[in-house]
Amino acid sequence: MSIYLGQGHGLGIILRERKRVMQGLRSIYDLIFNNISIRTRLLTYFLALVLLPSSIIIVTLYNASSVNNENMKNSIERNMTMMELNLTKSVDEIDNMTTSIYMNSELQSILSSDKPADDYGLINEMTRLNAMLATYSSNERTDNKFQLELYLMDRSEYSRFSFIGNIFNIEVIQNLDWFQSIPFKEKYKVLGLYKSGDSSKDNYSIRFVKRLYALDDLSLTFAGLLTADVSINNFNETLLTMKPSVNSLVYLVNEKGTIMAGSDMNAANEPFKELIPIHHSILSGNGAFMASVMPVNGVSNLVASKHLPTLGWEIITLTPVMDLNGPLVSLRKLMVLIVVVSMILALLLCLVLSNSITNPIRKFIKSIRQAEENLYNVSMDYKRNDEFSYLFQRFNQMIQRTRDLIDRLYISEVTKKKAELEALQAQINPHFLYNTLDSVNWMALKHKAPETSQMVTSLSDFFRLSLNKGQSMIKLEDELNQVVSYLTIQKIKMNQKLSYSIQVSPELYSYITVKLLLQPLVENAIIHGFDKTNGRGDIRIQGTIHKKQIILQVIDNGSGNMDTVAKINELLGTENEGNTSFGIRNVNSRIKQWFGDEYGLHYEVNEDAGLTAIINIPARKTMEEL
Repeated sequence: MSIYLGQGHGLGIILRERKRVMQGLRSIYDLIFNNISIRTRLLTYFLALVLLPSSIIIVTLYNASSVNNENMKNSIERNMTMMELNLTKSVDEIDNMTTSIYMNSELQSILSSDKPADDYGLINEMTRLNAMLATYSSNERTDNKFQLELYLMDRSEYSRFSFIGNIFNIEVIQNLDWFQSIPFKEKYKVLGLYKSGDSSKDNYSIRFVKRLYALDDLSLTFAGLLTADVSINNFNETLLTMKPSVNSLVYLVNEKGTIMAGSDMNAANEPFKELIPIHHSILSGNGAFMASVMPVNGVSNLVASKHLPTLGWEIITLTPVMDLNGPLVSLRKLMVLIVVVSMILALLLCLVLSNSITNPIRKFIKSIRQAEENLYNVSMDYKRNDEFSYLFQRFNQMIQRTRDLIDRLYISEVTKKKAELEALQAQINPHFLYNTLDSVNWMALKHKAPETSQMVTSLSDFFRLSLNKGQSMIKLEDELNQVVSYLTIQKIKMNQKLSYSIQVSPELYSYITVKLLLQPLVENAIIHGFDKTNGRGDIRIQGTIHKKQIILQVIDNGSGNMDTVAKINELLGTENEGNTSFGIRNVNSRIKQWFGDEYGLHYEVNEDAGLTAIINIPARKTMEEL
């Protein structure tokens, strides 16, 4: 039971670790792919889709190249084995031929007998030997021709009969080096290359020698020497017909490293290593086949060698790798070209496809940004009939509905404000008000109260200009007269502690503005500034025109400071309704409502004392210019 629980506990640990690893991999995936754009993601997917089969193709070609190299090595090994068999066969034929001559009864009779006593007998003996050699000088089956020469002991008289050119006294050669190197007990000896006749290397032959003994003599005394010269062309044909490729080079090298036969006959009898510098390890062997790819004269070659133990020779082939892998290299280049072209086309196709997907998305994002800035200047045109077309159509419908809702809300608000204003105006009977104020004025004059008369007159003018027959737009001249009426009343009310000045050029009087802009600002300055001071209050109203804008300033010397300016400007920037500074917020909102968001009201602090309220409105003389 305890064992079972232990195994279950271990399995639970493994499952938790596996879950943790999977979560880690998932986090890495999300970190990499969830934070990149759709276009980059599409490019990555497409390139991966192209690279995967391309990599498989390249790996397959590489493996095919390796298999092809092994197959070529096996093929070269088989060819060199056939060369070895043919060369050994040729040497065996020569050995059999020389052995047949050696065992010839007539030759053994001459070797075992004394030399003739007279010239006639010597000539007869030489003639018989020459005829015998002539019967062996060619092989009709292989069409090989042999140059045979016979050297006998104790036949110094042969030198007097030079007309027989292949029978000699052994004294002719016994002092030569090659004669001294002939072993006593070997059945034959290959001396290497032998030049017969002129200096042309085409006349090179390979000389085989065999010591002759008198077999009829029990003492087996040394009686002579037989040489067989075989044309090097016989060996060349064997080598060249079995070379691996047309451009391959094949050489037959003896135990001293000298070239005996091969593709280049001009190199015959030359040291192989000096002619073709290759690593010495390729030439060392004990009969086994050896092959290696190495550069030879700047060209990559497959160098192969096979040692012939019976002869002590080496067969060496040099085959350009391009010949071996030519078709495969061509196929590889074609496949690489196809892969590169496919990758380029895939990349271009991916770019086109990704752009066709991401361009509408970017256009959609741009339209959303435009809608955030100006909802009335957004329109998306999309001519394709796909999923994005439905999306853009719905977006345009949503924008249009939003515009309609805003327009209806705006009209509703304007209508509401107008109704409220009309209701307020309707509550006041202008004629009754003006007549009452006029009666009060006459009564003040009758009782000799000029200040009361002035206040009543100013109040009458204030209401008349404020009501303005229900019109929202008035000339700047009437707006200034309305604020002067208000200032006159306030000046009397404050016992002449208030002073004011109007510094507006008459050329600005004809421009229109929204009514009741200046009076709330003056009222705010008096209520919140002057009541907190013990000194006199001073208000200046200035007006200028600059770059097609009218700048109106209400300057006071009240108790306002930098903190006051910050609070007021913050209130002007908020849309929350409240009783605090309702008048100045109403001024700012009405300016923006009539003229646009680029116009409005803001406050600045004066250098000496007080604040300055600054209004900027467009310089227009008629409603049609708005």
